Amino acid sequence: MFCLTFGREEPAKKKGKGNFIRRMTTLRRGAPSQGRSAMLQAALMSAGMGGNIRPHFTCHDSIRRHILYVYNIARGSEKTLRRAKFEAFLKGTQGALWVEPLTQESYSFQDFFWVWSQNESAWSAVRRHEELDASKPISNYFISSSHNTYLDGNQLSSNSTADAYREVLSNGCRCIEIDVWNNPNSRSTSRTPSKSPQMEHRRQFSSNSIPRIAAERLDALMSRHSRSPSAPQSAFSSLESKHSRSPSAAQTTFSTLETRESSTTLDPRDLVGSRSRASSRSKEDKFNGEPVVHHHGTMTSIISFREVCIAVRETAFQRNPLPIIVSLEVGADKEHQEMMVQIMKEEWDGYLLDKPFDHIDHITQQPRLNELYNKILIKVKRISDKQVEDEIERGRKLGISSIRAKPPITKPLADLAIYTHSEHFDDHQSLHSRTPSHIFSLSEDCFHALAHDATKIRTLLSHNRDFFMRIYPKGLRVDSSNPDPSFHWRRGVQMVAMNWQCTDEGMMINDAMFANTHGWVLKPPGLLSDENIDVEDIPRRTLDLRITVLAGQAIPLPRDRRQLGGVGVMGDRKFRPMVKVELHVEKQKGGNQDLVKETVVAETDNPDWGYDSKSLDFFEVKDVIEGLSFVRFKVEDSSSIRDNLMAWACIRLDRLQTGYRCIDLLSKTRRKTEHAKLLVKVEKVFRAETPA
Repeated sequence: MFCLTFGREEPAKKKGKGNFIRRMTTLRRGAPSQGRSAMLQAALMSAGMGGNIRPHFTCHDSIRRHILYVYNIARGSEKTLRRAKFEAFLKGTQGALWVEPLTQESYSFQDFFWVWSQNESAWSAVRRHEELDASKPISNYFISSSHNTYLDGNQLSSNSTADAYREVLSNGCRCIEIDVWNNPNSRSTSRTPSKSPQMEHRRQFSSNSIPRIAAERLDALMSRHSRSPSAPQSAFSSLESKHSRSPSAAQTTFSTLETRESSTTLDPRDLVGSRSRASSRSKEDKFNGEPVVHHHGTMTSIISFREVCIAVRETAFQRNPLPIIVSLEVGADKEHQEMMVQIMKEEWDGYLLDKPFDHIDHITQQPRLNELYNKILIKVKRISDKQVEDEIERGRKLGISSIRAKPPITKPLADLAIYTHSEHFDDHQSLHSRTPSHIFSLSEDCFHALAHDATKIRTLLSHNRDFFMRIYPKGLRVDSSNPDPSFHWRRGVQMVAMNWQCTDEGMMINDAMFANTHGWVLKPPGLLSDENIDVEDIPRRTLDLRITVLAGQAIPLPRDRRQLGGVGVMGDRKFRPMVKVELHVEKQKGGNQDLVKETVVAETDNPDWGYDSKSLDFFEVKDVIEGLSFVRFKVEDSSSIRDNLMAWACIRLDRLQTGYRCIDLLSKTRRKTEHAKLLVKVEKVFRAETPA
């Protein structure tokens, strides 16, 4: 895992991009901008292909040797490659779905290489997406989602920034989260959390009640950022409160598992002390008395709600017409909620869906995706006064002044949740809800307990075919790490909220699912609303996969590991790359199959594993859902013990093309580098499952 934590943007640097924009993920695939020298070189290379200008392409000798080897095999005993053999190579060996008519009778090595590398269907390891079928109700799609979108680092002490919204939206995220609270300088007389002496009886986390590694991470974070000796305890207590339910609910099966809607809050002025109060007062003019956004009960910084709304408006539909779902967690009082509604209607005018469509009754049906282009949908809770009273009464019996410290949602705000409203999840009986617009939000722990119960999995899958579910990371992920989203997708969950600022296994898989899409992906067969089939009948097959890593080039190295004389070094230590290939499929009960393979160690940042490189084989892998399985490539430095990830790629299994293929590598900050690539050979066979 590689977690990005960014510094604050300097006020003087208004024209340049902030750290967050410079270093955040970049999934867009386009031709790199070329200078005059590259353009000239491309023009000089033009010959023999109807006068076409060949784009500049840089290929290191490590890869070129293998391309020449393939060319020699394809041409056989002839001096050059004949057109018929070239077509057979492109369509047969490479399985290209589309090949531009070849105009020459024979092809030299240069012409062969250029024609092959310019045919994406024959060259790239990733198959191009088919056109999205947007005609189905919106619960039939996986949606690229973000958790606590405003944060640029860890969950306790990092910065909140509107740039985070710009970055995730421009990279295909279509479900964002905004935590909205009262302006810290407001003198509103609305209800605030009680400060009675009984507050000290709230449950507290301790190093004995959580895994030791989480406690160590927390200690390291808080020692750098705490304002007072009590701050770490308060921050951690509030974090638990946000993701926990009341102690009395432990008698119910799922009550002890976290649900976001039942969060409790702490006053930020109590948390960070007088220094924070002075800082808040200095920002009074900046927020203009309007609501603010931050991770309440922690030491994260504060930004204005209006600033976030402006960032969303500026970025949301620049190159992507598909709708956005805004998941609101609201701790603001009635007055601030009224301001929220006004701000959203002002800043999102023309985009905000603030009333139902005439032809779609939100009480009885969902809209189809193609009916929501360029629209912003609000997801917010509708909670009755009776629910609030019940929670307060339950809190009194436990000796707690108030379990729910957040005010109820006002009618003007609740009225914006038309086709996407939050509904409280109590236990598995809630899965029988049939309101088309409802969305259950569960923590990953709560969902795992539900999904592993054989008596409830059918009900869970049936619910998720027709209705929305959203999963968010458990509260112990204070380092902004991520769960494996594919576990939840295989059970029909539409929205798995991810911490985009952290490059780890979960985020790599998320990138693979939504790469080169607009953030909405149609579910595979078996998980769609018009299919009433049992869990055992979801299409699965047996996989035989063989991957041979041949060579690489321009492996991105950290600044202190840059090339010297053709060999990457750090002092006198050579850079020794190896490629680890991991197959991410549904884990079998009691299975011990090895789904992680690795190459031998090579040398330099242009490694060559040779013509006889040992293949990495994954044979007889059963129960594979092709569209929900992934292959991950990690280039690691075998000479480093820690922080050894240099580059990576992750590809959805059904998009992984066979033959000799080029893989574009991303750096560990998820930025695409122009020349970093792997050349691999892929052999993939699926077989129908044989009856037991």
